[in-house]
Amino acid sequence: ISTTTYDSIDDYSIGHSTSAPCLFSEMELNTRAFFPSGAHMVSGESQGRFLTQLTAMAREGRVLELGTFSGYATACFWEGARDAGAAMQTTGNKDHGPYILTMERDRRAFQLAHAQLKVIGEQGMEGAAKEMAALRDDPSSLPELQDTKITLPPLDGVAACDMWHVTDALATVEELAAGKGGDDQPAPFDIVFVDADKTRLLDYVEACLANDNVLKKGGMILVDNVLWKGLVLEASQGSFTSVADTHDAGKEELRKNRRARKLATQMHRFNEAIAKDERVDVQLFPIRDGLSMIRKK
Repeated sequence: ISTTTYDSIDDYSIGHSTSAPCLFSEMELNTRAFFPSGAHMVSGESQGRFLTQLTAMAREGRVLELGTFSGYATACFWEGARDAGAAMQTTGNKDHGPYILTMERDRRAFQLAHAQLKVIGEQGMEGAAKEMAALRDDPSSLPELQDTKITLPPLDGVAACDMWHVTDALATVEELAAGKGGDDQPAPFDIVFVDADKTRLLDYVEACLANDNVLKKGGMILVDNVLWKGLVLEASQGSFTSVADTHDAGKEELRKNRRARKLATQMHRFNEAIAKDERVDVQLFPIRDGLSMIRKK
C-alpha cells in the first residue's frame, strides 16, 4: 500500500489518474505570470483531464470553445481531439473530423493563448514544455497579432485548430447557427464549451438547440462555473449571508459583493431553466466551480 499523503480530495484524485503532460503546469505558470488576478480561471488538472477524456470519446472529436482565455482548456480539448482522430485513423479540418474552434474577446488573452497553442502545434504535447516555460521570461513581450482568425499547425498532423478573436461570441455563434458563416462556416460540433458571458448563457444554449448547424443532435453543451463559488445555494434560498454587505465594508468590497450576488443569481436562474428544458438531458457535476453537461436530444 502506498504511503503517499494527500492534502485534499482533488490532490488524491489527481494522484490516482493518468498524469497530464507537463506542459499544462507550464501553462498554469504562464497564466499566473501574464494574468496574476485571473490565474484561478484556468480549468486545472482534474477538470482538464475530464475535458480531454470527453473529447476523445466524442464521435469525431469536434469542439467549439467559447472563451479561450489563456488556452489551457483549449489544449485539453485539442489533446482529446487528437486521440479521437488517432482512434478513427482520420485527420480533421473545419468540415469533418477532429477539429477545435476557439473564440476569445480579450485581446491580451488571445495573444497569450496563441503563443502557447502555437508551441503545442509545432512541438507536440510531449515536446512543448521547455519552449512553453520560456514564454514567461518576459511577460511584456507577447507579440501583437493583426489577424483575427488564425489556423494553428495540426496537432501531431491529426487534429486541426482555429482561433478567432471576436467582439461578441454570442453574435458569432448565432451567425453560425443561421448558416451565415460563409467560407468560414464549420460543420457541426460534438461538444460546445461555454465559458463566456455568464449573463447570456441561455442565449448560447438556444443557439445550439435551435437547429443542428452548430451542435449535432446528441451532442453536448458544457457550461462552466455553474456553482459560482457555492453561492448558488444562497441564491436558491433568496438570501445571501457570505457576501452580505456590512456597515464597515469598503467601496471595493461592496462592489465585489454586488457582483457575486448578481452572478450567483444568474447562475441559479440558468440552472433552474435548463433543468426544465425538455429538449435536453442535464447532469450538473460539482467539479471545481461546477460543470453542467447538457445533452441535446
